Amino acid sequence: MSLPAIQKTHLALAVMAVVAATAQAEEALPATQATLLDQVTVSATRTEQTLDSVASSVDVTTADDIEKRMVNDIDDLVRYEPGVNVTDDGRTGAGSFNIRGMDANRVKITVDGVDQAKAFDSTKMFLRSQRNFIDMESIKAVEVVKGPASTIHGSDAIGGVVAFVTKDPADFLKPEGDDSYASLKGGYSSADSAFTETGTLANRNGDLESMLIYTRRDAKETQTHSGADVTGDARGEADPKDIGINNILGKLQYQINDAHRVGLTAEWRKQNSDTDLKSLVGTQPQGNPSPYDKFEADDSTERKRLGVFHEWEAFTTAFDTLHWSLNWQESETNQITVDEMKVNTGGKLKPVWETQARNKDYIYKETSWQFDLNLTKELDFKTANHLFSYGLAFERKEQDNLNKTTYVQNPADEKNDIGRYAPLATVDSVGIYFQDEITLLNDRLTVTPGIRYDSFSPKTKTDQYYTTEVKDQSYDNWSAKLGAVYKFTDVISGFAQYSQGFGTPDMFAMYFEEKVPGIVHVKPNPELKPEKSDSIEVGLRANGSLGSAELTFFYNQYDNFIEQVYLGKSNTYPVAGIYQYQNLDDTKIKGVEFKGNLWLDEAFGAPVGTSLKTAIAWSKGRGTLTDANGNLLEDEPLNSIAPLTAVIGLGYDAPSENWGGELMWTLVAEKDKDDISQNDTASDETGPNGDQYATPGYGIVDMTTYYKPIKDVTLTAGIFNIADKKYWKWDDVRGLSSTYEGLNRYTQPGRNFSVSVKWEI
Repeated sequence: MSLPAIQKTHLALAVMAVVAATAQAEEALPATQATLLDQVTVSATRTEQTLDSVASSVDVTTADDIEKRMVNDIDDLVRYEPGVNVTDDGRTGAGSFNIRGMDANRVKITVDGVDQAKAFDSTKMFLRSQRNFIDMESIKAVEVVKGPASTIHGSDAIGGVVAFVTKDPADFLKPEGDDSYASLKGGYSSADSAFTETGTLANRNGDLESMLIYTRRDAKETQTHSGADVTGDARGEADPKDIGINNILGKLQYQINDAHRVGLTAEWRKQNSDTDLKSLVGTQPQGNPSPYDKFEADDSTERKRLGVFHEWEAFTTAFDTLHWSLNWQESETNQITVDEMKVNTGGKLKPVWETQARNKDYIYKETSWQFDLNLTKELDFKTANHLFSYGLAFERKEQDNLNKTTYVQNPADEKNDIGRYAPLATVDSVGIYFQDEITLLNDRLTVTPGIRYDSFSPKTKTDQYYTTEVKDQSYDNWSAKLGAVYKFTDVISGFAQYSQGFGTPDMFAMYFEEKVPGIVHVKPNPELKPEKSDSIEVGLRANGSLGSAELTFFYNQYDNFIEQVYLGKSNTYPVAGIYQYQNLDDTKIKGVEFKGNLWLDEAFGAPVGTSLKTAIAWSKGRGTLTDANGNLLEDEPLNSIAPLTAVIGLGYDAPSENWGGELMWTLVAEKDKDDISQNDTASDETGPNGDQYATPGYGIVDMTTYYKPIKDVTLTAGIFNIADKKYWKWDDVRGLSSTYEGLNRYTQPGRNFSVSVKWEI
C-alpha cells in the first residue's frame, strides 16, 4: 500500500475513533470498562497517575498484554507500538530501543528503577554490546515515556525512558490472609524454534511474602522469509544459531507494621549463543586480500542484581511517604569470534599461502551501586492542592573492557595482542529533583513544574592495555519541565508540556581509540560536551464510556548531538581514514501520534467485550552530518526516523473472561528516498555507490487467541504474518546499500505461529 493510501485511510479512521469516543461528552457518563487512558503510570511523574492525568505521551503494557500477545522478547513487546522500535543485527539479536528517532544510549532503560548497562557498537561484528538483559516472563508492566525526561530520570533520558517493573508476590496472592500460588507454563514459537518453560511460586505467611520465578528458553536463529530468494551468491537465510537462556527472579517482602514495609530482590539472567556466521564466509575483510574461510561466534550476556528497599508511610511535616532502595548490579557481555583466512607468508616473489586462524575475545562489563530516595508530601489549600515529590539518586558505576586477539598459527608478521579500546572508568553521579503537582479550578487544571540538578564525575585509569593519556572532566546540569492538563469537560481534556533533556557523553565516545595501519584511525575526544534537548508536546484527549483517544504533536530540538564524523585521510604512511566522535548542532525531530480504543458494544451494540484499537505514528527529522570528504552537511535527513506506521486491532474478551482474542493489522509506509541521507553509512556492508536501500511499504495481519477450558488452565495461540508477506524493517537495514546482495537475510519471518499452556495451582 502506498504512503498516500495509508495516510488517507488511517487518518480517517483516527478521526472516526476520536469522534466516536467523544460523541457523548455532554452526557458525562462514567466509563463502564477500563480504557487505555485509565492505565496507571509511575515513570512519567514519579507518582501514581492515570494516563489521562499526565502532560505527556506514555504507553503502558501490562503482564496481561504480554501473555495474550505472545510476547517473548523486547522486539515482540513493541510490535504494536508505532513510534517505538527495536534494532536487531542478527548476531547479538534484539538490542536497543528507538523512540521517535532517538535510539541506543539516548533512551534510558530501567528495571525496578535501576539503570541498565550502556550499549556499545563499533560497527564491528566482534565488538558490540547490547542492552537486552530482560526476560518477559518476570515483567509486570512496561512504561514507555516518549521524549526527553531528564527532569525525572536524569541523564540518558534525552530520547525517552523504557521502564520495566518486575512482578511482586502480591500479584499472585489473595489481597489478605495466608495464601500460596504455583504455576507452570510452557510455550513454543516457530519463528525461532523456541521452547520456553516457566515455573512460578508465591506465598504469604503472616506478614512475610515470597516469590520465585524461573524461566528456561532454548531457541534457534530467527528465520528470514521462507520465500526469500537469493541474489548472486549471497546468503539469504539467517545464520545458524543456538541460544540458551536462564532467568531467575526472587523476592522477599515483609510488612513490619501499618507504616513500614521492607523487601529484598535478587535477579540473575544469562544468555549463551553459538552462531555460525556463514554469511561472512567467502567475504573479503577490509584490508585483507583473502576472504574468510571460517567465521564463528560464541557470545554470552549476564546480568546479576541484588537490591533492598524500605517503604515508610509516615505522614510527618516533611513528608507523607518515603521510599529508599539500594541496588548492586553487574552486567557483562562476552563475545568470542573465531575466523580463518589465507595469508601470504612468503612475500611477493615467492608467495606461500597459509591458513591463519584468529580468536578474538571481547569483554565489556559494568558494575554499579545505585541508591534512590523518593519522598512525597500533599498539602491542601483553599484554591489549590499541592503534591510535592522530591528526592535524590546516587550511582557509582565501574566500566571495564578488554580485547584479546590470538593468532593460532602466528605468522611472522602477526603477533598476539591484548588491549582496551577505552580506559578503565569509574563514574560517580548525583541527582536531586523537585516536582510540584498543583491542582486548580476545582480539579479542572493540573500544572506540574519540575527541576533537577545532576552532577557527573568520571575518573579514568590508564594501564598497560590503554596507554593514551586522557583528561578527566566533570559535568553538571540543571533540567526543567513545565506541564499542564486542563479538563474542558468530564470527557475532553488537553495537555501541553515543555521539557529539557540532558545526556553525558559515553565513555566510549570520549575515549575509544583504534588504529589499523592503512585502514582506519578512530581518535578519542575527551572534550565532548553533553547533549541537550528542548521538547514541546501538546495534545488532546477523550476518555469516556465509549472508549478513549489521544492525539499528540511534538517538536524536539537537540544541541551538541554526538555523532562519529569523518575527518579525512592521515598524512602518514600507510594512509588511513580518520574518524572521531564530535558535537553537532541543529538536529530537529517533529511528528504526530494518535492512539485510541473504542468499545464497539457501547457504540454500535456489538457483543459485550468487543473493541477497536488504533495507533498511528509519523515523524520527520533533520540534522547535521559529514560526507565522504569530511565536509559538514546541514539539514540532512535523520536515518533513525521510522516510516509512517499504523496499527488497527479488533479485539474481543468474553464477559466470562474464559476466552477472547485479537486481530491486528499493521501497515508501514515505504521509506521515501528523499528521507534517507546517503552520507550516513551506518554499516560496513554499504555499497560503493552510497545508494542506501529504501524499504518498501507493507501490511501484515496477526491473530492471537486465548481459552480457559477449566478454571486453572489457559491455552494461548497466535498466528503471525498470516498472509506470508515478505518485508523488511527499516531499523534493521538502514545503512545497507540497495545493491547489497545479502538484503534477503534481513527479511522478517514469513507465516509463523506461537502456542503456550499455563497451569495455575
